[in-house]
Amino acid sequence: MHLRRLRADSRGFAFSLDVLLALIPLTIILGMAVANMDNIMYLSENTIYQSSLDRVAADAADALVETPGTPYNWEMGGNISTVGLARFDTSKNLTVKNVLAPQKVAAINITQLNNLVGPGYGAYMTITLANNTNSTLIRSVGTYNNSAQNIVRMERLISTSNLEIVASLEGLIRDTGQPRTYTTTFPTNKIYVAAYDYWVLVINRGYNSATIDANTNTVVSPSDINQHITTVKKQINPTFLYNATNFQDNVVSVRTPSTPGSSMDVYVVAAPRGTPASDINLDNVKLRNAKLVLYVWTR
Repeated sequence: MHLRRLRADSRGFAFSLDVLLALIPLTIILGMAVANMDNIMYLSENTIYQSSLDRVAADAADALVETPGTPYNWEMGGNISTVGLARFDTSKNLTVKNVLAPQKVAAINITQLNNLVGPGYGAYMTITLANNTNSTLIRSVGTYNNSAQNIVRMERLISTSNLEIVASLEGLIRDTGQPRTYTTTFPTNKIYVAAYDYWVLVINRGYNSATIDANTNTVVSPSDINQHITTVKKQINPTFLYNATNFQDNVVSVRTPSTPGSSMDVYVVAAPRGTPASDINLDNVKLRNAKLVLYVWTR
């Protein structure tokens, strides 16, 4: 009887010892978990914070390259709701995503950029030519914050130009027979006529005569063109253009009485008021691949 009790007690002791030994690593694990709770909370908060910062930067970059802003012609002044840099085609009433309007690129300032990313954030933006070994800078807005602990960088590939082509007639070939008249249109209103100069840029390949009118008013006369002149640029007199409150289409007509086989390209270029004639050239009006980089950080 006494031996049976000893055996039972020894089994109970062994069980208690097993439980105690099992509790030791569990206690260690719980202790380590408690000790690292601050780190776990920090990592969780940091992940949420980083995700929020990434989202703010991505949303702002998308708004810049995919929308023209509100109103669509905010660069003209007045009450600005939000800024965007995408070109807005007034003739089609459509936004041209990822193609930046040079007037908007020139007009945006750091206050407007900061308003776009929102309170509590700082921002810096650059636009440079893509595939350019010298990283030619088109525009920068703001100042890069070297002291910020966490900076998010968002990059978008875009197209832009220094000046904007608002209408074009390319590859006008002089066929045999009666001379042809080519036409195109571009819209203006009172605000646009006050803000921009409009130029006719002609790239001539063999024409010895041509007439270019804006709303039946002569801009380029036959004496301005001959086969030895490859480039012609003429500013359109502002009084030739529609300047009502609402947009109206101006009609550009090109009449080509010249030697058969000749060809030319005709562009109507919108340039900020006072742009010198030397800046009205193909390098400044042709779309080029570029890169917009937006940096965002918390203040």
